[in-house]
Amino acid sequence: QISTINYETMEPRCRTVVYRGFLKGMPFSAVKEVLPGGGMESDVVETVGQAEGDGVKKDDGYDCVMKMITDVRSNKVKELEMFHELKNGGKNANTVEMVWWFPKSSEQYRISGRLQFIGSNGPLFSYTNDATKDTTTNDANNAYLMAERKQQWGNLSDMAREQFYWEKPGIPHSSSLEEIEESKDAQPPAGGRDEDGKVLPPPDAFLIMLLYPVKIDYLRLTDNYRQIDEWDWSGGGGGCHWKSMRVNP
Repeated sequence: QISTINYETMEPRCRTVVYRGFLKGMPFSAVKEVLPGGGMESDVVETVGQAEGDGVKKDDGYDCVMKMITDVRSNKVKELEMFHELKNGGKNANTVEMVWWFPKSSEQYRISGRLQFIGSNGPLFSYTNDATKDTTTNDANNAYLMAERKQQWGNLSDMAREQFYWEKPGIPHSSSLEEIEESKDAQPPAGGRDEDGKVLPPPDAFLIMLLYPVKIDYLRLTDNYRQIDEWDWSGGGGGCHWKSMRVNP
């Protein structure tokens, strides 16, 4: 489950989402555009699962970005837009928390971080106002993210693709005979495919939703073990790394 905040009413919003894997080979320059403190310079970054000291060059990737999908018309998108309007793209606040519960092993992960939505033209919102950033690097990052979006669209089931051609979410459902007849004339393409059965290009409504973790609160109930991992932009010779600490449950 993933939770955001409606900044108009300051109320929490929680929903269940489908996890669709980690992004592999994420350009580190793209990570710096999203994570708090990402403007700090460093030549080394450690990724999740690596032993301490096994640094990789910053352009080799950041392999813990979690991938999901959503509709551009969803409340999540509106809430992130409000965050950027209020915070002016500030880089010091998280925008989401995910709770992942594994019933068989009695393990819970609370993952805090930053959300990013990728549409047909790249990221919808920017966490930085840096007007001097490298245009070539930015174009390369957008190309990578848009390729991931295209691949994810092709990986969806036919039924999942059809949802992005439906009428606007949240509006009253068509019920009168006249409305039903009008809706028949605007039926979504079956399976998101053309007449020859080929998958259509992703519509503008389709977004991939990326979660960049900065804090992971892990709890294992079988022995009451709890650990907190936080991403640290320390810079300098120490590089960027995850800091781990065992805490009381």
